[in-house]
Amino acid sequence: MKSYKKIQANVDSSLALQAEGIFQDIGLNTTTAINVFLKKVVATGGIPFELKETPEQKASRELIQSISKIPHKEAKTKKE
Repeated sequence: MKSYKKIQANVDSSLALQAEGIFQDIGLNTTTAINVFLKKVVATGGIPFELKETPEQKASRELIQSISKIPHKEAKTKKE
């Protein structure tokens, strides 16, 4: 007999509603969709799709890296 483990996650409500609508359109409920995802993780030995940063995240990271390379001097007094 199978045993089940309850999994709870906090998800943005708007995102959840959008996803539920798509699941419904393809004949799934959220529980089934999550089970499909978990089975694919096990079958592939990892996340079954590529995870990449967005162009905005990349630009932000590159900006921070560039700024950190600018030479600077620590101020030791208020005047500095």
